[in-house]
Amino acid sequence: MKTSLFIIVLLSTQIFYSQIEIQDDNLTIEYVKTKKASQFIGAVTNVRTKSKEIIQYNVKVRIEMIDNKIRPFDVNKFSLIDHQAKMRLRPLSVTYTNLTDKWYFIQLIKNKPKYKSLEDRYKPDVKDTFLDYEFEGVNNLMTPICYEAYDEYKISFKNPNKECHLSYFKPKDLRKRNINLYFPMLKSVKNATLYYGYTKIADIELKF
Repeated sequence: MKTSLFIIVLLSTQIFYSQIEIQDDNLTIEYVKTKKASQFIGAVTNVRTKSKEIIQYNVKVRIEMIDNKIRPFDVNKFSLIDHQAKMRLRPLSVTYTNLTDKWYFIQLIKNKPKYKSLEDRYKPDVKDTFLDYEFEGVNNLMTPICYEAYDEYKISFKNPNKECHLSYFKPKDLRKRNINLYFPMLKSVKNATLYYGYTKIADIELKF
């Protein structure tokens, strides 16, 4: 009886952490875990949400190129679907990590900014592939991000000007890496599904 139980647990673990192969992008994705993301200054996420009704979750995955070569990796294809509300969300922030360090995927903005300090974020030649995927009966929800917009000649740290933009991410050359995806979800949402394009990665139970 104990042996049978051990085998069942082992098989469940293998399925839970199985790698999913994405042939079109020549990579594998492995779901690792989900936890509530810290909102303190200096935390891994660089986008803080102020609403008391929203929780930001850190969804961790591991990606590896099948041929073990470095190539552009596009995190814009990731989404989290709330099936109850029929909403598809994109990450607010994305980091990639190793054992000791973390780096951010660069956030790009959809529209030309008023401030010169944000002009490096405006790259209309970089495609937003999040919009390439539509799920029947599910609405895409994109939350604007407000950036601190300092003028070159007028800087105020007490009352910084802010400019809000719909945002997406610049692809990054990677070979294999742990990726942290930060999604904003309503407190009432208990379950969601992580997708990469149209490929289902994992059903996720949301706890806080």
